[in-house]
Amino acid sequence: MIVVLTGAPGAGKGTQADMIASRAGFRKVSTGDALRKHVQIKSLIGQQAEAVMARGELVSDEILFEILREELGPNPEEKILLDGYPRNVAQAKTLNSLGKVHPVVLAIHLDVDASELVTRLSGRRVCGNCGATFHVRLTPTKASGICDKCGGSLQQRTDDREESVRTRLSVYDSTTKPVLEYYREKGLYDRVDGKGTTEEVFSKLNASLNRLGLT
Repeated sequence: MIVVLTGAPGAGKGTQADMIASRAGFRKVSTGDALRKHVQIKSLIGQQAEAVMARGELVSDEILFEILREELGPNPEEKILLDGYPRNVAQAKTLNSLGKVHPVVLAIHLDVDASELVTRLSGRRVCGNCGATFHVRLTPTKASGICDKCGGSLQQRTDDREESVRTRLSVYDSTTKPVLEYYREKGLYDRVDGKGTTEEVFSKLNASLNRLGLT
């Protein structure tokens, strides 16, 4: 069975997906991670994806789905948490084609206000040396602009600049939000408030899973 975890950039999906996997007995599957893995091991589908990316093109929904199907495996009893997929209604409908073996039983929307998302993402800073991540408001370093771990210089990623963040959120609204309506119509949608500490948000997610006896 599959639980879909979705939400806008900056909502905290990755962190919460890891916690659900470690505490609630789910296997986390991320199409981004799976794509990188198949490219690295040079599987047949990974080679196809690599060729597309080498041309500067986006990997098609069809290739992503084939990679996802490989990752899901044949076990219908396994509890799988999909992180960040599906991203559009076409992907959701294709995923539904696996329903006999891997039915989607719940789609959780980790919901955070756009203003909070802009604050979260635009305040993120990354060490250019060791890759450690900090936040100017939530996890500030002892010395401004200096990494606490290695003393390297902190940088703001281009896609974390406010104008870029707002563009990313606009793309999410137009492509991924319709996925929420798709699952709402199927009676599988549940909204979880993404504000609060990491533990507070996890508690809300766990309660959502508990209502279906998934934990």
